[in-house]
Amino acid sequence: MSVSVKVRVPSLLKKKLPQGQDALEVEATTPLECLLALEPLDPKMRRWLYDEKGEIRAQVWFFINGEKIQADELTRTLSDGDEVSILLAVSGG
Repeated sequence: MSVSVKVRVPSLLKKKLPQGQDALEVEATTPLECLLALEPLDPKMRRWLYDEKGEIRAQVWFFINGEKIQADELTRTLSDGDEVSILLAVSGG
């Protein structure tokens, strides 16, 4: 059963949200489902989130209610009202 979850997105993707919002309410049961719910906003988003093999990039970080989760926790069950933040880590020199 899906629950209502607030998803905060990285600055790069905020311009894709309606009315310049920084978060979107979605119906989802896992952080992975939250990510999938964002994809229709912009098909080009995939290049920022996934590598050539279709795996989520290492620099895409997920937080549930402010707590960073690991890649193997993307199927962790969410509760109604949880807040999922998706961040793109920046690297370079």
